[in-house]
Amino acid sequence: MNTTHAKLAKRLPTWLYKVGAQLYIDRVYPRHIFIETTATCNLSCSYCPREQISQDMDFGLFREILDEASRYGPRSFSLHLFGEPFLYARLFEACSYVKHRNPRHTILLTTNGTKINQQIDDLVSSGVDQVLWTWRREARFREATLLKLRKWGKFRVRFIDEITPQKARDEWRDWPNVEQRRIHNYGGDIDIQAITGRPTASIKTRWPCYHLWLAPAVSWNGDILICCADPHKKEVIGHFPDVSLAEVWQGDRLNVIRESHLSGEYNGICSKCDVWREYPDIFFQFQRRKMSGNRTPSTLQPSILPQVL
Repeated sequence: MNTTHAKLAKRLPTWLYKVGAQLYIDRVYPRHIFIETTATCNLSCSYCPREQISQDMDFGLFREILDEASRYGPRSFSLHLFGEPFLYARLFEACSYVKHRNPRHTILLTTNGTKINQQIDDLVSSGVDQVLWTWRREARFREATLLKLRKWGKFRVRFIDEITPQKARDEWRDWPNVEQRRIHNYGGDIDIQAITGRPTASIKTRWPCYHLWLAPAVSWNGDILICCADPHKKEVIGHFPDVSLAEVWQGDRLNVIRESHLSGEYNGICSKCDVWREYPDIFFQFQRRKMSGNRTPSTLQPSILPQVL
């Protein structure tokens, strides 16, 4: 999601990108869903705020989420949140189920890369649309694995500016799919300055976070979160299947959070978060307004976006 939006934002005039992004918003059901198939991870990265948890999503729960989403047409899914997806014993069964429900669904996996050697053949035949590897020195790829990944063409290497050493960048300079991004603070849960040893640059201009209109998350136990940057579940807005994703997506609670962003008020987990910087602004200035205390989310909501949405 981040890569696609960033590329489009660079290629298109600002106004055209914003119109296109808003036309892509679906008010009825989210376009992209992060599903935490497992919360288990085999590394302890300095920039990850999640404590070690060993929990998998029940496969029946996973199927229920996919069954609901599939009623709304093709969607995209990240089968990860804070765990390492390749540690999920039923990962490829999950991928198969996604494509079974709708061949036009797309699948993204973000990984630390440590298990790819053992699972490379299953991966390239799984129907996964993209794997994003955030560089880690613990991942050692065999030459045969690299040849298969290069031929497969869906393996993208990500460097985190403040973390990845220059030597690693040099080693991967010839890889066809590479991207860079800044470290972010996961809703203020990590101290970037403590990790990098450099002061964090202040940002005066802030814009609404695109996650609220495009990409919520479901944790391993069914808790529905407003985005993928909430490691300690500070903003649980529902529990699946007690409440459907559609109900949460259209509900007053999420609309209140959206309205606060549009009015320049960032509360709760959003107050200290800097994840929004990684995604282009999808709104025009005229769409942002100060909220009046006597107006309700239901009266405000139709004015958020142009009527073409």
